[in-house]
Amino acid sequence: VMAGGNATFNPEPMADFIDFFVIGEGEDVVLEIVQAYREVRRADRETQLRRMAQIPGVYVPRFYAPRYYAEDGTLSGIEPLVDEAAPFITKRIVPLLPPPVTRFILPHTDVVFNRASVEIQRGCTRGCRFCHAGMVFRPVRERSLAELLETIDAIVRETGHEEIGLLSLSSSDYTQIAPLVKAIAEKYDPRTLSISLPSLRIESFSAELADMLAGGRKTGFTFAPEAATDRLREVINKPIPTQSLLETAEEVYRRGWQLIKLYFMIGQPTETDEDVRAIARLAKEVYRIGKKHHGRRAKVRIGVSTFVPKPHTPFQWASLCPLDEIARKQLLLREELGGARGILYNWNNPEESLLEAVLSRGDRRLGAVIRGAWERGAKFDAWGDQFRPQAWWDAFAAEGLDPAWYAHRPRLADEVFPWDHIGAGVEKRWLLMDWYASQRGEVKVDCRNHCYHCGILTAFKGIRANTPPQAWQCPPVRNPRWQQLAEAGEIIGLTPVVRENMKRARVPEV
Repeated sequence: VMAGGNATFNPEPMADFIDFFVIGEGEDVVLEIVQAYREVRRADRETQLRRMAQIPGVYVPRFYAPRYYAEDGTLSGIEPLVDEAAPFITKRIVPLLPPPVTRFILPHTDVVFNRASVEIQRGCTRGCRFCHAGMVFRPVRERSLAELLETIDAIVRETGHEEIGLLSLSSSDYTQIAPLVKAIAEKYDPRTLSISLPSLRIESFSAELADMLAGGRKTGFTFAPEAATDRLREVINKPIPTQSLLETAEEVYRRGWQLIKLYFMIGQPTETDEDVRAIARLAKEVYRIGKKHHGRRAKVRIGVSTFVPKPHTPFQWASLCPLDEIARKQLLLREELGGARGILYNWNNPEESLLEAVLSRGDRRLGAVIRGAWERGAKFDAWGDQFRPQAWWDAFAAEGLDPAWYAHRPRLADEVFPWDHIGAGVEKRWLLMDWYASQRGEVKVDCRNHCYHCGILTAFKGIRANTPPQAWQCPPVRNPRWQQLAEAGEIIGLTPVVRENMKRARVPEV
């Protein structure tokens, strides 16, 4: 049994159930796994897994033993048990994004999300301190404008899909976004091909882009300010002035949209009641702008989730807000909104946030809890109506573990985390410094233009030295020593699969 994806950056809670995890991006490593399996497919399971453990980026948990301090139950370290097990597993990345898929298996019936998806870029340089994806998908790599236009043509021709999503963590930051949107708008009738462009920044330019693609269909426009005050947005490193948000709302309503969706989080580090009340004030102000353009047809929908600390982020040292405090803040916000006409308010179940926080930063001891909850009927808990919180709390009690210890306990600066042997490329030391910077309200601007030395270029200096500078949205490699080492073959980074992909893409090695 193998697993991959974002959740594997802390694989320990699922270690009892998975033979090996693939850390990072899978396009190259999956071919290496297939080749390795061919070599040992007739061998016993132990031999097979030892072979898998030799592949960079593959983590075989049975070959590692966690050690805990008896005094407080925190982790003292995770030790490799066999020679094949590396003490530190660095994620895999592809130096260049592979060609997008253009031929899909098409269903005979209508399905949810019946559309094609095209990844226009991978990664994000904004550095939001709560964002797991923004940290683990570094560095940013873009697809060329020509490749994207050819891909969209091929999808329409090969599949007949009438909706295509242009995906990335921050679509507005794609350097060719304006020419891309213009070319699509000029070639395709929006009545026959719908193009969605999620993850737009809060700026009037985003409204202009969406307007070019929308045609006559303007259902809702979504923004995620995450916090409603300038101060708290600086803490989380999403520095969007409130005035800019209101100006963007004005532009969106002026261009014909009647619904604006705003997403926030409560329970973020340093948050006060004033920050919570500001959500209601901001929503009312946005609605006032909408009403000016559309009267009572204007709508504002706010979704308020609970902040959950995630591994490999500056906020991994933060604690989850206590459940009673979450409920109090949700009630405070409802009272501040006061049943305001035209504003719809959605919030999440605090118990779901508690469980998410426990599993996000949990250790291997949670395996018994997961099994115990499953045996007690917890099977489809991601569906709200199927969530069985008592099954989980009973499973914790049976194992003598306290979910509050995992979720609400503040982490010390030098605490060993269950995922410290898993490398996302961004150094723990840098994350800690950014955690301290958040307490001071310091902002780090887009790192495309200013490198903050997070560690990603050091972790992948071999691959970086052999990749064209324009392929990564990072400052150029200026250290000639890296290139000398690459020429001598002394830098680890280019596996045979990576070399073959670069050859197919006509990318010269240094």
